[in-house]
Amino acid sequence: MKKRMKKAIALTMVLILLLSVGVLQAAAASVVKSKRTFKNYVVIGDSIAAGYAMNGIIPDYPYTPDNQLHMTGKEVIEGSYPQIVGDAIHAKSVYKLAREEYTAKNILRLIDPEYDAEMAKPENYYDRFETEFNYYVAQFGQPGDVDYMKRTAVEAIINADVITINLGNNDTFTMAMMEPIIRTQYYTYGMSMQPVLTALSGTYQEADSLEDWLAMYGSYRDLFTALDENTKEYEKNYDRLVARVRELNPDCEIYVVGMYNLFGQAEPQGGVIQSLCEEMNEELMAELETYYTKTSKWKNDITYVDVSGTEVWDNFPMYTPFFYTNFIVFVHPTPAGHLYMANQIIKAMNKNAKK
Repeated sequence: MKKRMKKAIALTMVLILLLSVGVLQAAAASVVKSKRTFKNYVVIGDSIAAGYAMNGIIPDYPYTPDNQLHMTGKEVIEGSYPQIVGDAIHAKSVYKLAREEYTAKNILRLIDPEYDAEMAKPENYYDRFETEFNYYVAQFGQPGDVDYMKRTAVEAIINADVITINLGNNDTFTMAMMEPIIRTQYYTYGMSMQPVLTALSGTYQEADSLEDWLAMYGSYRDLFTALDENTKEYEKNYDRLVARVRELNPDCEIYVVGMYNLFGQAEPQGGVIQSLCEEMNEELMAELETYYTKTSKWKNDITYVDVSGTEVWDNFPMYTPFFYTNFIVFVHPTPAGHLYMANQIIKAMNKNAKK
């Protein structure tokens, strides 16, 4: 009888502990209550803000080819941080100016006519080719998506009460890693494709002089050089992007969402490759945070949001080829990662309510 009693007590204690853990986990996973209400919320960003890897054909499993090719479009993805933040602040509209592969250059071409016109100059041919590449990837399976944003993005920004900007990953790391592929396509097809691409945009331009022809060609760069130069270019484009947003809307609140480490959760932890990539990413994160908060001329006009603790999907070990073939998908936030990002943004908004 005593043994049975002890077993029953032990079982009860275990159940109580498990229940307590479940309650704690549920509490930890709740959405921070917003003290603010914003009518119109505009989300500017890349695939993270777009909710990529959260909208797969197979829920909670983003690794199949079908899921990897499933682009998000203009709909706000359920469980993504824009959806969570939008609900928390009781936004009547959430406009998503965020797509897979997008960089600050892609956003600028959509909302800044002068910048878009500059892309037609010979010295900017490669940038134009790169951004066109990103546009076509993002609207894969959703023709007309770019035209939709060209028609609607400026008005959405004008009417916004609050805007989040979540860029930098593609501008720096992704484009540095993708550059050999894109440049190969550019060198192979650039001269023949450039007139086609410009014609599709309503203009027609070709390299009709030696200077123009030479401007279309450059050279391959190693990853570290590309990353360094991309970062400097991104900082310049970021300033121009904020300037354009302020030109359209002088009064809205702007929150700039930081980066998380793309390699911080990679396996094996402490490995040579993992440590090198993690350290390189940490340096980039620190540099951009410093730029946003201390160096940029817009440092006093934005609120920086630290999201360095974002959880991403589990990946294969870095010493296997599967890590690299699936890297683009696996580095995106999990549902818990999106909830964490949303809560960080809401906390920042709440803090500003006291100002």
